[in-house]
Amino acid sequence: MLHPWKNPMNYWTLLLVCLVILMLEWLGITILDRLHKTEYLNEAVAMGVAFLIFLPGIVVGIIGAFICTVRKKLRHVKSS
Repeated sequence: MLHPWKNPMNYWTLLLVCLVILMLEWLGITILDRLHKTEYLNEAVAMGVAFLIFLPGIVVGIIGAFICTVRKKLRHVKSS
């Protein structure tokens, strides 16, 4: 069973990693396109796969970081 991460920094790290990999893929596609190496490139498939893989990671990172931060603030308010 998956255990939710307790630290908001874990979610921010997930978000950052997914965004960096997505940007690197976009940069690679752009470079290949500028070099006219389109025979090695099927941009629609590459970007579709990337979004299917990394979009959930980005969404989970944003929502998880927000929820963890709110929970942490609520714990501090309750304990005060």
